[in-house]
Amino acid sequence: MRQLHLAELRESWSAWLGVGIAFVVINFSLALSALAELSGLRAVLSGTLERYDSAAIAINPAQNLLFCAVIGAIVIGTSTSLVIDSRRGSLARLALSGATPGQVVSTVMSQLVVVSVVCSLVGDVAAYAALEPVLRFLTFERGDQTIPVPPAIYAAWPSVAANLLAVGIALLGGWKQARRASRIPPVEALRQASGAGSDDTMTARRWLGAALCLMVIVGAYAAIPALTAHRTKETVSNLIQISLALLIVTAALLSLLAPLLVGPLTAAWTRLVPSFDPSWDLVRSTAVVKAARLTKSVVPVMVAIGLLFGAQAIVDTLQSSLLAAGYDIQLSSAGPATMVTMLGLPLLIALAGGVGSLIMMSKQRDAELALSGVIGTTPAQRVAMPIMEGTIIAVTGTILALVMSAVAIGFMAVGFPAAQFSFALSPSWSMLAVAFAAALAVTVAATVLPTLGSLRQPEPRVIARLVAE
Repeated sequence: MRQLHLAELRESWSAWLGVGIAFVVINFSLALSALAELSGLRAVLSGTLERYDSAAIAINPAQNLLFCAVIGAIVIGTSTSLVIDSRRGSLARLALSGATPGQVVSTVMSQLVVVSVVCSLVGDVAAYAALEPVLRFLTFERGDQTIPVPPAIYAAWPSVAANLLAVGIALLGGWKQARRASRIPPVEALRQASGAGSDDTMTARRWLGAALCLMVIVGAYAAIPALTAHRTKETVSNLIQISLALLIVTAALLSLLAPLLVGPLTAAWTRLVPSFDPSWDLVRSTAVVKAARLTKSVVPVMVAIGLLFGAQAIVDTLQSSLLAAGYDIQLSSAGPATMVTMLGLPLLIALAGGVGSLIMMSKQRDAELALSGVIGTTPAQRVAMPIMEGTIIAVTGTILALVMSAVAIGFMAVGFPAAQFSFALSPSWSMLAVAFAAALAVTVAATVLPTLGSLRQPEPRVIARLVAE
């Protein structure tokens, strides 16, 4: 069995390399958060840093550790699913040669462990190199030059613990995907590998996870009377913290429900766009038909835009609410630097996952563009079609990101009046525009650039290459 695992790993390394950036970024983010947290706590315990000055150093890394774990679980599940889909034919041939479902699962899980460990080494090196600059940035973000920079603690155990957490997340997400792949009959798996693809359906685990997330959201809203019954100076602060947490929980909920949401939502809004080119109709219909593939790209974009816009909208709404209540107070540590410290690492994970997903699907896209060339599309149209697909991904992700933000802001809209505090909605539309433009640029680049090489090759050769794999 060991020889089989090694052979499969050698055959699949190129597929894992496509999503390797996501695994490296997840390990980097978790290790960096753990090291920064240890450095901050040591500085507080040693007296180098006063407790009332330690929020950015001791709390933000812990918050990032939690957020990165949640977002990392979403990204790893998607990345593993893409690799398994690309290896569908190999796994089917393995089953046809006599391997049991358990052996198929163990093959995939062993690959996950190796990939996670290798990526953790790269991520740890980057985390150690970034630790001291990050600690300096965290103190700079406070805007107070009197706060000392805590000494960087280059201990091994925080990064090892973070790596084990990343491996655990990978194995948890990968086991579900591997079990799903092992239960598909080999002949059906070969049919899917030839181009039909696999359906990203709502499983029992997805329903259970979505139900738990929904219970958390409903429970948070239901707890507002208890949270605001006895107002203190911390009441509004607690509401803000819960609102930020709901942003993450809603992201998890929408990612779990994505198989139900992405296809119909995309079909609905793209139908409203006037058809100015036959290639648009082709791209739109392909995106809707292959909603499972579209979902894997939309979810990371949704998370990235939702975190950026939602967090900034929460801060801006708090500032406007203070002014409406008669408090002429300018919030400190509420600018772009604060957004980076609070959500920079989760955003990095989401973007890495999105880029990896689009790169992994480039071979299917090459074949689709070649087929469109066979039926008569021009070279210019074949360049424009990936741009259209990237735009569809960005717009659908933005719509779902607005839902994320609405749930978080809605909690403030209910909680502030209950706490006898003014509520003044002030979403940062400029931040939404910047987030959408950045996501659109990254998505279009990751969609278009991998296809340029195949556009210079004869269409039959491109199609034959995908069939051969």
